[in-house]
Amino acid sequence: MACHFARWAMTDAEPDTHRLPKEIVLFAKHLSEKQRKRFLNGRVLLAEIIFYLYGIAELPNVITLPSGRPSFESADLPDFSLAYAGSTVGVLISSEGKVGLDLEIIHARSALVNPQQQLQLSAVEKTWIAMQSDPVESSLQLWCIRQSMLKMSGLNDQGPLTLSLNPASGRLRSAVTPEAQVMSDIEGSITWSCAQSPSIIRLQCWRYEPENGFTRTQTLSADQQSESPHFMKFVSLPPAK
Repeated sequence: MACHFARWAMTDAEPDTHRLPKEIVLFAKHLSEKQRKRFLNGRVLLAEIIFYLYGIAELPNVITLPSGRPSFESADLPDFSLAYAGSTVGVLISSEGKVGLDLEIIHARSALVNPQQQLQLSAVEKTWIAMQSDPVESSLQLWCIRQSMLKMSGLNDQGPLTLSLNPASGRLRSAVTPEAQVMSDIEGSITWSCAQSPSIIRLQCWRYEPENGFTRTQTLSADQQSESPHFMKFVSLPPAK
């Protein structure tokens, strides 16, 4: 089965909430204006992809897990992950396994001087970053990859200690999610990372526009290499003994 990654470049226009339950729209009214727009746009994108892929006309009930991760209440429904970066909202969804998505804006902050990110970098990662033509961009992409893995695993700020990356070999090791794969790329000012456990067999990428619906932009597979110079794939190493 494919894993689906959809993005929506939001505008100032009010989102069409006809696929959302009334209680979600009412809840959003208690948020600040910025939070309300972001929350509703994320739920609308989720509702539209659920309808497009599975024919479910109204967004099913969403709960918040103890980790803070949103999830459908019914275990029979697909797993999903939402992410936001500037005016872009994204959703990753699959009917098999667990997924995690992260989006980051390139150069919105200097990843090399962020103390939190620096503490999480291993010697292997620092060496790889130093060899890249744009170390800030490369460091932020690794941060994005980490965040997608941690979101998939339902981990908080202590989670990075359970994850190690080797970008030169495309290998990762997670003490919490021993079987996982990640695909990541940089497109324009956005870097994205899609993680799935146990594996990403095929990643279908979509662009969403309210007036035109979903347009497939590319399909990536585990044994296929993207033409993008920034595209990265990670697969799990066996758990450390």
